[in-house]
Amino acid sequence: MSALPALRGAIAVVAVVGALVWTGASLWPEREAVASGVPRPAGAQPMVVLQVLSGDSLMLSSQLPGAQVRDRGTITARLLSIDAPNPGIVPECYAAEAQARLEELLPPGSIAWVAVDREPQDEAGRWLFNVWAPDGRYVNYLLAVDGFVRAREMPPNETLWNPVVRAESGAAARFGGLWGECR
Repeated sequence: MSALPALRGAIAVVAVVGALVWTGASLWPEREAVASGVPRPAGAQPMVVLQVLSGDSLMLSSQLPGAQVRDRGTITARLLSIDAPNPGIVPECYAAEAQARLEELLPPGSIAWVAVDREPQDEAGRWLFNVWAPDGRYVNYLLAVDGFVRAREMPPNETLWNPVVRAESGAAARFGGLWGECR
């Protein structure tokens, strides 16, 4: 008989934990569903991904001038509102993972849909873009929601800053990606 109260207590704990997990999972938005909440703008320009340089930089090419980039040829692009760990001579924590994730979203040869914000280029001449994958998912957001990058303000380019910073907050709260690995 003494085992019965202990068993009831264990069942109650399992039920409470299960209810909390189910509630958290049902309230937490699915990454893919949330990512599609930032639709690709009508004026976005398709460009071919030549190379992923880091978790926030790409080499892109276009044979035709477009609404966003009026030149044709090869350009270097930096994704807006995010900052990936640096893969330089001494790679920062999570740099390889961030680069691999961006390459998974935009493999060489794929089409990246790009849109500039207020300032199209930085002082180094790199193009500054919000980027969508071929399937329409907002790449800058996906990198932040999974914890591969940190949100980074880049005034005056702040049109899509809020979704990215909210994504970063969620990743940090659940210790996702670099938030759990790079302390």
